[in-house]
Amino acid sequence: MIADTHDDLYICRRSSAIVRSVATLGRITTEGIPYLAPEIQLLYKAKGLRPKDEDDFTQTLPFLNQERRCWLKDALSLISPHHPWLSRLE
Repeated sequence: MIADTHDDLYICRRSSAIVRSVATLGRITTEGIPYLAPEIQLLYKAKGLRPKDEDDFTQTLPFLNQERRCWLKDALSLISPHHPWLSRLE
């Protein structure tokens, strides 16, 4: 999912207009477990709109700060301008 990089930038495979520093892609829990930034995972899950993906979005949304919400909204707007999640990312 994050194999598309150039130098220190991640390039989304769905749109080369969506870029981000590789250093911001991952996080680490307090227990030391690495995980993908939730807004990036949600961007990929947004394509399917399966019930599971909707549940993940609903559960994760309250934990996204304004910066992460804005990034997801901007990225999602580029690849799916009429996506139903956009109105919830305000």
